[in-house]
Amino acid sequence: MLAFFKPSSQQTYTDLGLLVLRIFVFIMLIPHGYDKLLSFLDGANDFPDPLHVGVRFSHFMTVLGEVFIPLLLIFGLFTRLAAVIEIGLFLVIAFVIHGSDPFGDKEHALLYLVPSLALLLTGAGKYSLDAALFKKK
Repeated sequence: MLAFFKPSSQQTYTDLGLLVLRIFVFIMLIPHGYDKLLSFLDGANDFPDPLHVGVRFSHFMTVLGEVFIPLLLIFGLFTRLAAVIEIGLFLVIAFVIHGSDPFGDKEHALLYLVPSLALLLTGAGKYSLDAALFKKK
């Protein structure tokens, strides 16, 4: 039991940690996008467009980043690409939408940005669809 608490190079613990990170962080993101998905499907046009790419496109990209991309991250599929998309989304939310706001208003976006950055650097780990589909031979 004490061996668990010693510094270790056992990859299994790292892979389990990545699995826990992917599941619990990104499953909590999906409800934030669910209402945005419903309003997008209803054709709402009152969504922020901070990059001036069009309200519908901004709305679509936010729904993509808060509902569908998290599913890819949870299952560990195309993890690094999905992480890049999340990083872009949360950089815009933190520093464009909330750019002049106090830190507390940026905090939510930063709390999703950091795990996305970690997954960009590490990949999904052994317990992922990436590992199953793209095994080195």
